[in-house]
Order: sequence, then C-alpha cells, then structure tokens
Amino acid sequence: MNEVLRERVEQAMRELRFRPNRIAQTLYHHRSKTIGCILPDIGNPFFSQLFLQLEIGAFERGYTMILGNTVSTRDMELTYLHALTERQVDGLLYLGGLANDPDPDPDALRALHDIAERLPIVAVNGDVPGAPLASSVRADECGGTRALLELLHARGHTRVAFLGGQRDVTTSLEKLDLYRSWHPDHPPAWVQLSGLTIDAGRAAMTALLDSGAPPTACLCVNDLVAAGALAVAHERGLNVPGDLSIVGFDDIFVAQVVTPPLTSVSHNYAEVARQALDALLHAIEGRKPERHITVPALVVERDSVSAPLVHH
Repeated sequence: MNEVLRERVEQAMRELRFRPNRIAQTLYHHRSKTIGCILPDIGNPFFSQLFLQLEIGAFERGYTMILGNTVSTRDMELTYLHALTERQVDGLLYLGGLANDPDPDPDALRALHDIAERLPIVAVNGDVPGAPLASSVRADECGGTRALLELLHARGHTRVAFLGGQRDVTTSLEKLDLYRSWHPDHPPAWVQLSGLTIDAGRAAMTALLDSGAPPTACLCVNDLVAAGALAVAHERGLNVPGDLSIVGFDDIFVAQVVTPPLTSVSHNYAEVARQALDALLHAIEGRKPERHITVPALVVERDSVSAPLVHH
C-alpha cells in the first residue's frame, strides 16, 4: 500500500480512537456501521485497486467493510447478497456481476430488487436498470474510449483493431459499439472478443496477426489484454509502437511495468470511490443521492503510441 493511503488510514485511526463504544451506538441507532461490498474478482487489479480506495474511504467515515468476492459466479453473488443483508450491513456497494450484465437472470434481478427496497445499494462502475438502487456511480468509460480513439486518429491511425472483451459484459459492449462507430469498415478479424485476461490478449493478438492484413493500432479492452497482446507482438518481432501502436484501459500498475509502458485510461479511482461512498452514506442517512453519477475518466499517455510507419 502506498504512503498516501497508509497516512489516510493512520489519520482515520487516530480520530476513531476517540469514538464512543460502537456496540452501544449500534443498539441505540440500529446501525451496524458496516458496509458490504460485492465484487467479481479481487485478483483482477482493476477491482482490487477500486476496493482498496473504497475500503479506506469507508474506514475514514467510521465504517468497516465486509468483502464478498464472487469469483464471477452468479450463485455466489446471490449467496453474498443474502448473507450480507442478514449480517445487517447498513448498505451495499455492488461491483460487476449483475451490475455489468447486459442480459441479467430474471430470478437474480428479482432477488436484488427485493433487497434494494430494504437496503441502500450503490452500483459502482455499473448499473442495474429498473432496480431501485440508491445510485449508480461510474467512471465515464465511453468518454475514455472516445478519447483513446481520438488520440489514435490524431496520430494518423485509420486502421485500428479492437482486442479483448466479453459479450456478456456491458462495458465491453459499450466500448465495442464506440469502436465500430469510428471504424465501421474494419475486417472481421480486427475484432477479437477473447476475454479480459492476459491470456485473452495473447489469443487476440495471435488471431489478429495470423489473419493476414494487420492494422497499425490496437485498442484493447483493458491493460491485462494489452499486456498479453504486447507480449505476442514482441514474440513476432514487431516493434511497439513503431510497427504497431497499442493502447490499454484501466491504468492498473501493469500499464507501467510492461515495455513500452502503455497509454491507458484511468478511472480516477479515488474520485469514483469518494462519490460512491458519499452516495451510499446519503442513502443510509435517509437522504436521496443522485441516481446516476459520472466521474470523468483520464487519458494517461505513455510510450505505446506513435504515428504509423509509411510503407512505400
């Protein structure tokens, strides 16, 4: 954990030592001062980075966080939803899963709907349309994707591929739609919806290079996919960014440790966490937060993009 975050925790601890007895307060106010957080995969640096900010922010506000890591299974997601509600958390932060599913299971939706009517729920970086959530707080991923497409275009790239993503994840589909609106005439092999991992990036780049006509740039759905794509490009003897520019998304630490470091988009994690916690605490206190809150995403330029080579 970096120094800034550690300092925030220590500061909060100094202040919390002067708080009155927690259990006595709970009995009086009928509040547990705990927040549940459900997310699909703590091993994915995107979720761990966001969770770290949420947990520290909750702690600073006098709340303890209970994590439910669903390992991307719907059954565990529903189990945690019920378990955390029974543990009498004061509110829930909901990441991924149902909040990022373009075609959610009706039974799961009903369960979430019932709980959301009794317990404040804030979707972070997603939403469940139609469910009575307190709020949806998300980084402007569409704006970030548009900014990357504009950046590639400004550098002279007209032949751009789209690597990674899943058809059952809303954010993948939103990025893909934007890509298609910019590059409607792309060859079929230039879209590789191979998944969200480093291996998915390797598979996507391998299929792309094996297809024959390579693009001059690749827009990757996230930094893990970009890292896998980059590895295969190196193995095939391509120079990045000389022969091929590659951009990622999420600005996780991986973007800084690969060679060359990746141009990416930061979700502005600390700000997303702050707004999500503010919305949840407003709802817990009986005030109505904004239903939709969008935080600007920020392009972080590094060394993985250059103008395309002109082949005579």
